[in-house]
Amino acid sequence: MGIRARSMAAAVLAFLLGYAMQGNHEIAHAQDQYPDHSLNHSALHATPIVPKSYGRLAAAIPDSIGTGLVFEAADGTIRFVSVNGMKEGELARYDTTPSQGGIPRSYGHLVAAVVNNGSTGLVFEDQQGVIRFVTITGQVEQELKRQ
Repeated sequence: MGIRARSMAAAVLAFLLGYAMQGNHEIAHAQDQYPDHSLNHSALHATPIVPKSYGRLAAAIPDSIGTGLVFEAADGTIRFVSVNGMKEGELARYDTTPSQGGIPRSYGHLVAAVVNNGSTGLVFEDQQGVIRFVTITGQVEQELKRQ
């Protein structure tokens, strides 16, 4: 091995040792700061909370700030929540009288959500097995029947 190769190897080794020593120092510092180990990782970083009243998680979709979650409540209300736990919007459900921006309950349960060309689409399936592709404004784009 030539002198240049040995110098490079020594530099890499020195870098790795320095990096390893720095990591050990940080761990020791963290342990000294919390000697009783009563603080865990989740206590150091606040975890966003999504109310259970939002219902079941129906889908995860790309969002402007990462991943968006789509929930369907027991009453059918659909809520969109960002990855940081903030509610970004909701769609009401209705039985007979259309509400602005609402989705008929007769469409069944929300089974999926998709983002296509920047628009969010919702996929519903009713008790008869009809699958509906619906825009966020409630317009049916396509229906499929299962037999």
